[in-house]
This record gives sequence, C-alpha cells and structure tokens, in this order.
Amino acid sequence: MKFRTLLATVALVSTGLVAAPSVAYAAAPGDASTQALRPCTRTSSGSCIRGGQFCPQSRYGQSGYDARGRRYVCKGSRSHPHWMIP
Repeated sequence: MKFRTLLATVALVSTGLVAAPSVAYAAAPGDASTQALRPCTRTSSGSCIRGGQFCPQSRYGQSGYDARGRRYVCKGSRSHPHWMIP
C-alpha cells in the first residue's frame, strides 16, 4: 500500500498537478520544541524527576530534565541535595 501511494505521488508531482513536498528543517538548539523532546532524567524508582525531590549525592552539580523538558540542577546541601531550578 505504501508503495502505491508513493508511486501515485511521484506521478502527480511529475505531471505538475501537485507541488513537490517541502523540506522540513530541524529546530534551533534553544527552541522550546526541542526541549520537550529531550528525555527526562529518571529517579531510582523509574519516574521522571520533579523539582524539589531529593537527588543522589553522586549527581551533585549535574543537570537533569523533568517530563516537560525543564532543566534542574542537583544542588543544595551536599548531604541532602535536591533538584532545583538553576
């Protein structure tokens, strides 16, 4: 079925009845749409991190991302760090 659709599209484009599809470009690195596509940082239980949650001491100073693509940094007290907005 996909082959017939592709064949029909090529035929219509070559006869001039339909315009050729335009090329889609990737979003800029700082764009909000790319942040939403970034995978979230997982907790030890497997869920995505949330602001204010404890983070492992081994992650101190490192960044992580929640399910919505927001960036958090593991900081605060070295003995009990939390995921906080930078």
